[in-house]
Amino acid sequence: MLQYYNPATGKGRRKQRFDKLAKPLNTDFDLYSMGRDGKTHRNLDSKESLDDIVRALNGQYVGLASEF
Repeated sequence: MLQYYNPATGKGRRKQRFDKLAKPLNTDFDLYSMGRDGKTHRNLDSKESLDDIVRALNGQYVGLASEF
């Protein structure tokens, strides 16, 4: 299931997500899939987030959270 969040307006189904260094993944918008297990967490280093497909660095990266 795709999830969307806009940090500028605070609108979306979830809250802003953070990389392994606790920095926001994006400044424009977050778009991600919760992966095969259907679970997610705001921090990418959490076990629930490792299989998520994420968009990061304002679109410069798209792929598995575990590889970001």
